[in-house]
Amino acid sequence: MESARKIINTFLKTKYSPNELKGELFKVGEAAKEEGWTFMDASFQLGGKARDEGLSPDEVEQILRRAFSSEKRSSEREETPAAPAAPAAAAQAEPAAMAAPVKPAIISPLSTGMISMEQMLALGLDTQSMELLQNFKIDPEALSIPWPAADWRKDLAKLLDIAFETDETIEFKISDTPNATSELVSNIVGRDDAIKKIMKSLDSQEGALICVNATKGGADAGDESWRYRYAVIDNPKMSLAKQLAYYKALNLPCAALVNTGANSVQAWVKIGANDREEYDERIDFLFKTLDSQGFKVDASNRSPTMMARMPGVLRGGKQQYLIGTEQGAKNFKEWKEWVEYSLDGKPLIELASDSEEPPKKDASIIENMLRAGEFFLFQAPPKSGKSLALMDMALSICYGEDWFGNSTSSNDVLFINFELTKSVFLNRLHLLGNKRGLNASTPKFGFLNLRGTALSPLETAQLIAKRIEGAKKLENHDYRVVVIDPISAVLHNPKSMRLTGSPHQILMQMVDTIIALTGCAVVTACNNDEYPYLESRADSVISLSPVEGGLNLFQINGSFRKFPKMLSRECSWIYPRFLV
Repeated sequence: MESARKIINTFLKTKYSPNELKGELFKVGEAAKEEGWTFMDASFQLGGKARDEGLSPDEVEQILRRAFSSEKRSSEREETPAAPAAPAAAAQAEPAAMAAPVKPAIISPLSTGMISMEQMLALGLDTQSMELLQNFKIDPEALSIPWPAADWRKDLAKLLDIAFETDETIEFKISDTPNATSELVSNIVGRDDAIKKIMKSLDSQEGALICVNATKGGADAGDESWRYRYAVIDNPKMSLAKQLAYYKALNLPCAALVNTGANSVQAWVKIGANDREEYDERIDFLFKTLDSQGFKVDASNRSPTMMARMPGVLRGGKQQYLIGTEQGAKNFKEWKEWVEYSLDGKPLIELASDSEEPPKKDASIIENMLRAGEFFLFQAPPKSGKSLALMDMALSICYGEDWFGNSTSSNDVLFINFELTKSVFLNRLHLLGNKRGLNASTPKFGFLNLRGTALSPLETAQLIAKRIEGAKKLENHDYRVVVIDPISAVLHNPKSMRLTGSPHQILMQMVDTIIALTGCAVVTACNNDEYPYLESRADSVISLSPVEGGLNLFQINGSFRKFPKMLSRECSWIYPRFLV
């Protein structure tokens, strides 16, 4: 059987009749896919030849898409190495005959809640970049990498026209050569007809580079600001979509975004400094801001004479091309003000007009009692079985079983144990499981022993959030409920005792922090009337009061912020459970 590589080479060397061409293009498309080519590579190298020989762009795209039928557009830019094109093939592939241009993606605000988690995960984004997108309402569609324009060979001229003055001088070179070539911007921008030939001469296995700032000012240059106009940043260790997520969410003042032809998007950031001192100050601010948001940039990118990827040439058979121009803030000064007013990690102002329809309600945890992201307070007399009641609730939620007569939805629960030894805690859990006919050894029930741990309430909240995030990333557990027992124990350590302020407010701050960082429902218990401030702030409160004259008989009362008030009813304490 003929090898895929041989089919490709034969196709590129052979002249076909119009009747033969369609069948041969489909055949070579399948071979290219087998060789690991992306659809874009095949469209450029194989489709370019087919278009040169008479097929319309629509026919070429339809045939190649049938050949690549199992490959979706979202994977067209996967970082798999394309088969190297023979020099003759690169020369034959006519860029001007490519498919219709796709305009660069533009930032467009979304209504709150419209960015789905599935969309973000499909783009390979992590927690931090997803939070950036959510906070600044960036459409994930704006993170897809557009195809090169039909006239992508002119991308260098487009970049020069935007970024430089016509009488300035720039330097460029093929990557693996030591010496750069100097050229007036006007000599490139003004040679529209010859630009394709110029660009083809710079194609190489390693691509071509251009200095990010002019190397000689124009006739009217009164200072040296032309030396300190731009800095180029990227992070090849991140996915292409994740890099775009940062550039857009951080509102970077970008003159241009360039696909490097490998695994990176380079952003030409407007620095606009008048001299080297100001340039260094602005670079320090830029790098510090990026670093604080988790975007690491190589220190070599600080140099105003850095060489960046030149658009309009081939790098090992793949295009270096413009993704977009003039995106983000207008200039560095405007961006710095935006950072100081907006990028502080705190919530941004939202408009009611952002949401044309009310968003879906948070997922229900306990019917008519508790939703995700809410605070639930269980109150009962001292030594009446509150801890066992919380453990019983947690086990019910794990299995989706009723609790106090209300149905629950099955979810992972994280129980924060501040009071019991591990042995006593697990024995109680198994006792409850045996009484209910439920296996206490369920993986949906997680627990964190913090008895004797000296953490402040805020440190406790941060630790819980960190453990939940780690469990989601590494252990495939998605905790939706956090149970804290007892909440008063958080205050009984040296770190907490040194805090000033009301204990009630300190505890509520811890609860709010856990909810803000995790989106979980937080459940805890206290004695009746022990923490009236927590009771007033809770979304749901269940209170048990002894019935006079009744042995182990209690009256249940429930008040809820988002559900109808519960009618009073009675329950019995039959160790180890409350039974309605």
